[in-house]
Amino acid sequence: MEFNYARYGLENIKNYGEYVSLIYEEENLVQEFTNVQIQRQSNSLANGLQKLGVKQGHVVAVVLPNGPAVPVAFTAIFKMGAVFLPVIFALTAYEIRYILEDSGANTIITDANLYPKIAEASRDLKSVKNILVKTEEILPPQTHSFGEMVTKNSTDFDIASVRPDDLAVLMYTSGTTGSPKGVMLSHQNIGSNVEGGIPALPTSPEDAMLIPLPLNHIFGLLMVNECNLTGARIVLHKWFEPRLVLEGIMRHKVTQFVGVPTMYIRLMETYDPAIHNIQSIRRLLCAAAPLSTETIHLVESKWGKPLFQGYGLTEASPTVARQRVNRPRKPGSVGPAIDGVEIKIFDDADQELPVGEVGEVCVRGPNVMKGYLHKEAETRLALRNGWLHTGDMGYLDKDGDLFITDRKKDLI
Repeated sequence: MEFNYARYGLENIKNYGEYVSLIYEEENLVQEFTNVQIQRQSNSLANGLQKLGVKQGHVVAVVLPNGPAVPVAFTAIFKMGAVFLPVIFALTAYEIRYILEDSGANTIITDANLYPKIAEASRDLKSVKNILVKTEEILPPQTHSFGEMVTKNSTDFDIASVRPDDLAVLMYTSGTTGSPKGVMLSHQNIGSNVEGGIPALPTSPEDAMLIPLPLNHIFGLLMVNECNLTGARIVLHKWFEPRLVLEGIMRHKVTQFVGVPTMYIRLMETYDPAIHNIQSIRRLLCAAAPLSTETIHLVESKWGKPLFQGYGLTEASPTVARQRVNRPRKPGSVGPAIDGVEIKIFDDADQELPVGEVGEVCVRGPNVMKGYLHKEAETRLALRNGWLHTGDMGYLDKDGDLFITDRKKDLI
């Protein structure tokens, strides 16, 4: 069996043929890409990276805002059996340097606007061998052209054979205390999660999903491959801008919008029924932050569309629970565990609590991380007795629906 996470892109072509799978838009710009184009560009990039000496297991950092280059980059990295390290481009050079140094990143992919910060962050780091820059201008010295990499190499590439437990993604999270932690996610972790979450909120080739979420966040990465599996189209925005989202919904007949609570609040402030026709929407999805019942009521009363909640964390690849289309959506609940995942509520002595009692939300399943890079003590603490201790407080009701009530530890 093939475990490489890149397989979903290849299966997408096999199952649905060639079609426009990605629409990228920003102000005064709309670009369309077929699934075949993305695969060919990723093959060319993978061949180019190999020529630069990138090997299976090497860490490749991607520091880019949303755009077509991001799925091309991570698809190439997965195909090679290398490790995808998404880095939030808004971080400071000091913060990025910590991540590059801790991860031992071999290669960095960035763009011309971010290059000065990346150059500062990577200065004198012996592990960094290559920097690829996406630019239409003159390349900075001692860097490589991302554009040439995706166009001037062979478009044939055989994906690397990987084991289920091989590292696929290294994603840094601030967590609760101390320095950022590198969450190690295997091909099995992220693959099982994308497959386990789809039955809760099934999509099809008739769907178009608008994603303004950063693809350097685990939630955004998950949505891309859910669309690969189901044949749905992706409408990708560089970042969230309410007016552009509303225009994009109308322009592309978007059927699903994926966002976080603050995005929904701003959309409701911008929405004008005399201007914006959102009738193509059939479902709204929200995760990554607590969603108040007031916001749910506001959205559903204004738009008349169901808003489904989910819950997850990077350490769980990320999805733990989702509300489902075939069961009631209870106010305050994030739904039951997705397929293949178990949830239990433990007290401070790691004893299971009965239904309805509040304790720490703990998770077990193939989606649970390998651990934190270079942090054995933190890993042992988080993965006690075979369960991921999330640090979130909540309870389960008699139907197995999860309710999040608080954080066990304060966030910095």
